[in-house]
Amino acid sequence: MEDEQRLDGVGLNIQAVNIEVDDDFRDRIVQSLGKLRRYYSGDVIIAEVYMREEAHPGPNEKSLRIRCGVPGTEVFAEESGQNWDAMLNDVTAKLKRQLEHKFANSQNSYRNR
Repeated sequence: MEDEQRLDGVGLNIQAVNIEVDDDFRDRIVQSLGKLRRYYSGDVIIAEVYMREEAHPGPNEKSLRIRCGVPGTEVFAEESGQNWDAMLNDVTAKLKRQLEHKFANSQNSYRNR
């Protein structure tokens, strides 16, 4: 499944392999990325979400990857596990730390206050 949307002018592409993403979880993804946008408005150009569930069960059968394109480079975070919501929270936190580090000494430093 592939779903392309726009999130406040940011291209949002959600790809899911071996699973069907329901509207509720799609909304949680948009909310999580929206929180990043509040702190880094105008800097994120595109967000790509890649979700995969392995065909055979195991301890890390699910994986979630998010790539955010920002000027100059991109930030990327991934997590594997069993719970989509926990992985989404972890990936969002990793992205936030990367964005804070990237923009801490730039014209966007006022956003970290």
